[in-house]
Amino acid sequence: MTLDGEITEIISPPNKADRFRCVTVWVPATEEHTEITIPVEDFKKTGLSEGDQITIKVEKKFDIDAMAQDLFKGKL
Repeated sequence: MTLDGEITEIISPPNKADRFRCVTVWVPATEEHTEITIPVEDFKKTGLSEGDQITIKVEKKFDIDAMAQDLFKGKL
C-alpha cells in the first residue's frame, strides 16, 4: 500500500531532541495526520522540510507458520 501526503510539521521530541525528529504528514486519502519518528542521522540525509510531498510505502509481512500454530493453540 502506498499513501501520498504532505509534511506539515517537523519537531524534536522532548527528551530525545539530539537523537530523533518527529515528522507529521497529512494524508488526504485517509484525512488523517500520521506521525513518523526518524533517527536524526537519517533525517539529515533525506533533506525533508515542511511542505514537501512524500509517498509512504507500507508493507506488512507475517509468518503464516507462526500464525497457524497460534490458531491451533487457540491464541487467535
